[in-house]
Amino acid sequence: MTDEEYELILKSGRIAAKAREAGAKAVKEGAKVLDVCEAAEREIISSGAKPSFPCNLSINYEAAHYSPVIGDQKVIPERAVVKVDIGAHIDGYVTDTAVTVSLDDRFSRLLEATRDSLMAAISNFKSGRELGEIGRVIERTLKLAGFKPIRNLGGHLIRRYELHAGAFVPNVFERGLGIVRTGETYAIEPFGTDGEGMVNEGKEVTIFSLKGVRNKILTEEEKTLLQIIEERFKTLPFTERWLSDSMEVQTLRATMKSLWRKGVLMGYPLLVEGRMGTVAQFEHTVVVRGDEVKVVTELD
Repeated sequence: MTDEEYELILKSGRIAAKAREAGAKAVKEGAKVLDVCEAAEREIISSGAKPSFPCNLSINYEAAHYSPVIGDQKVIPERAVVKVDIGAHIDGYVTDTAVTVSLDDRFSRLLEATRDSLMAAISNFKSGRELGEIGRVIERTLKLAGFKPIRNLGGHLIRRYELHAGAFVPNVFERGLGIVRTGETYAIEPFGTDGEGMVNEGKEVTIFSLKGVRNKILTEEEKTLLQIIEERFKTLPFTERWLSDSMEVQTLRATMKSLWRKGVLMGYPLLVEGRMGTVAQFEHTVVVRGDEVKVVTELD
């Protein structure tokens, strides 16, 4: 990692942190999910970066992957526990961060424990450490507080234009995941719950990314939309909201659905807690440079 690349990641991280706080501030009972997510995304764009994925706003037992669609009327209910997950990038140098806001004091211990597990993971994150041991720290912190980590979710290695670049940072102890390497960027994101500790895929899919076009027969509309997707997002995730200027809404949705069915696009289904338990999430992006581990998504 060059000094120039590091500076871009630092700048991207500061912008993502500001967007996270803008989204969290907008979380209120009765607020439209669309308004909250657009507030976070506007903060990124006005600061000179681009969202690295659509703002995720997941409520109560929803763990991840809900982003509002065009004209979305979904609102935040009373006493909700709301996860705001947002990322920024500058020229493909991606950062990723999340916060949970609770509108019900009954879940304050869950939020505190999940936040504590993130801080403990960061304190133990260093070059050469087994990634599985980071999961052990997260798991122990949450279980000591009386909660469960979500076993089939976790953090990830980040590379240029790659949000999920291979290596997995678990929320429980796992063997054989490799080690933390210097010169790399990682998202650490514990999910804590009072439920089962697993997520399942729901039916809704509102986030997509480009998968591949080899040997695919495409219509002219599909080719046109695909070109726009490649130019705007490359391999990063996107939402229909970001393509609303490309064609009429129903045509856009039909074309995206067709590209998904043909395997050109990858869909990211809504993830829900296995026993409908309440889920909290906190996340930071860190850069490992020698003996230093820099959290880049903290506010100054």
